[in-house]
Amino acid sequence: MEKFIWTDKYKLDINVIDEQHKHFFEIVNNIYALLEKGNSDRAEIIKMTDELKDYAFFHLSTEEKYFNQFFYSDMTNHMKYHTMFREKTNEYSDRIKNEKEDLPKLAQEMADFAQTWLIKHIMVADKMYAPLFKQHGLN
Repeated sequence: MEKFIWTDKYKLDINVIDEQHKHFFEIVNNIYALLEKGNSDRAEIIKMTDELKDYAFFHLSTEEKYFNQFFYSDMTNHMKYHTMFREKTNEYSDRIKNEKEDLPKLAQEMADFAQTWLIKHIMVADKMYAPLFKQHGLN
């Protein structure tokens, strides 16, 4: 997949969320860069994919904290997407630790999944909560 480029179309104009999204992009790009170098060091790939998983889970928790704090009316529906992402990412994480898996291929698949999911998620689901977050003073 191509480099994950942050543009203003992804901005929610909520600094804490935008900065987390940007960092999410950076982690995916770091995985792509590692794979492009042909570095198939098992420990490095596992470290990078764990970082992607851990940061994604941190980010989703941040959103969910604000959903609860601001009584977001579509929270239940939005969190279904978060649950699906967590489940898929946990599946990748388990598979990556299996020594029989093709690690570079699996890391590429995980990064592609995260990139595609995040773009769609920002552009649709996240844009829906942005007005509420701003109404409560996040900017």
